Amino acid sequence: MRNLSPTAEVAARKMPKLFSLHRFGIGLRAPLAAALAAWLALTPAGAETKLTEFNGQWLGSGTDRDTPLASAQPTRCQTRVTADLTHMTSNMECNGNAGLNKRVRLSISFTGNKFTGTAEQTSVMRGNGAPPKRRTGTVTGVRTGDKAEFEVKFSGLTPNAHVVLQLTSPTSYAMTISALGATLTKVDFHRPGAR
Repeated sequence: MRNLSPTAEVAARKMPKLFSLHRFGIGLRAPLAAALAAWLALTPAGAETKLTEFNGQWLGSGTDRDTPLASAQPTRCQTRVTADLTHMTSNMECNGNAGLNKRVRLSISFTGNKFTGTAEQTSVMRGNGAPPKRRTGTVTGVRTGDKAEFEVKFSGLTPNAHVVLQLTSPTSYAMTISALGATLTKVDFHRPGAR
């Protein structure tokens, strides 16, 4: 055994304590990291459904009208969604029992939980001879968990539309569109064969 200087001797005595404290610190890091990971998994952002899970065809039924002053009518809708991690395109067609045919194309891009895009709606009353009404607008909104809320701002005198999409199960979602405080469209969608 070598003779250590008094300073080296003190350092040698403290070394095992420092080393065990260091090991204790590492031992705490793993549980803290696991707790942080579990907490992140429980937050709404961790629980969100991926956009790609909306890909494919959806069928729906509910009520629809073209303007806040028109009468609501039973309707059947189908939607085709194409999505990746940051973009989503939706093409929807609804056919009302009283003749309203409505087509809506939505194209949006996500940045975090916010999104922007465009919407185009074409509607016509079958059998009345009037030309189709075409409306285009910009979309801005936010997604929180499995719910998306957005505003469609149309040009001209057309009132803005407020849209709420709420995932109600892995195979269904609800859509509500309102303008001027009146519900225009309320449709529950499901995957074909998932009812």
